[in-house]
Amino acid sequence: MIQVIATIELKPDCLDEYLAVLHENVPKVKAEEGCLAYDPTVDIDSGLPVQGEIRQNTVTLVEAWASMDALHAHLKTSHMAAYREAVKDYVQNVRLQVLEPV
Repeated sequence: MIQVIATIELKPDCLDEYLAVLHENVPKVKAEEGCLAYDPTVDIDSGLPVQGEIRQNTVTLVEAWASMDALHAHLKTSHMAAYREAVKDYVQNVRLQVLEPV
């Protein structure tokens, strides 16, 4: 299994528009072969002293894939190409952490 933490930093005042496009794409991703989880999240204030600053314009996708091949296939799908085109004006930066459980 491969886990991915995708951090999407948005331009100011784009969160609602971005989330509308993302939520439309989520069922398509979850239907892909090898997708074990694909969950959009946003920061909330937990009140825990070790929590970092709340990121107002950031969406974090928590993903799990059956294999690296499944992850690579996901990135090549037509719905992901359409998603990237639809959100290009909202996104400022994307970072991926690709992880393997030990």
